[in-house]
Order: sequence, then structure tokens, then C-alpha cells
Amino acid sequence: MESPEPFPEFPEPQPGPAPAPGRRAVRCGLCGRPLTGAESRRAGLGPACDAKLHPAGPDIRTRRHEVDQDPLPGT
Repeated sequence: MESPEPFPEFPEPQPGPAPAPGRRAVRCGLCGRPLTGAESRRAGLGPACDAKLHPAGPDIRTRRHEVDQDPLPGT
């Protein structure tokens, strides 16, 4: 029996970049991509996945509104 040849339309997978010496590879807990930034490595999430899980709160300026006010006496 002959060994099957690899599919010509699917290229061989290329190895990813090797981590710097002394650093172990850390992957995102949500999507599995390698993390490079120090803050991302500490949190265990990449910036895009962290934004999905922890969206920014509403801007305080959007909650302000103008109201009609009586003039202060004596001014």
C-alpha cells in the first residue's frame, strides 16, 4: 500500500515564531493566540478579547444634560 501524498491545495503548516529565550509562550484564554505584551500576558487575555469581556463604561459626558433653571436671586 502506498503512503498518501499530502493534499496539493493545502500547504504544509508553518511553525509559529519561537518565543524569546527565557520566556514561555502564553496564549490568550479566549481565542488561543500567542500573547506578546506584558499586560496581556499578566491578564491572560489579548486586547481584543479583553475588550469583548470587559467593554468600556459609558462616557460620563453622555449622561449630562442641560436643564432650565431659575436665575439666582441677587445676581
